[in-house]
Amino acid sequence: MAFYFKSSQIPDLKSYSFTQRAQIIKLAQAHFTVPDKFILNISKLVVLSPIFVMVAQFEAWWMLFPMLVVGLCYPIITNPIQLNLAKKYLPQALKNYKVQTEADLEET
Repeated sequence: MAFYFKSSQIPDLKSYSFTQRAQIIKLAQAHFTVPDKFILNISKLVVLSPIFVMVAQFEAWWMLFPMLVVGLCYPIITNPIQLNLAKKYLPQALKNYKVQTEADLEET
């Protein structure tokens, strides 16, 4: 079982551009179950909570460095979780994406 850090690493999405991959992942997220959403939201909360605690106790400028580190860690931690949760819904999302793009082509 592979663990993906970038959408370009997912074999099913390699042939798509960055914006297309982002749209497909967004469609896959629409299929998330409640436990999937819970896991993703808790991971976001775990990463963001230290920032809010540091802001509440902000006393000196040296605290800015740890806040920036935690802020930069947010996408590094949450993006792989998001991608790996979305991976199981990719077949449905790809079907939806193809239907949407075909509909868009027919309209123009």
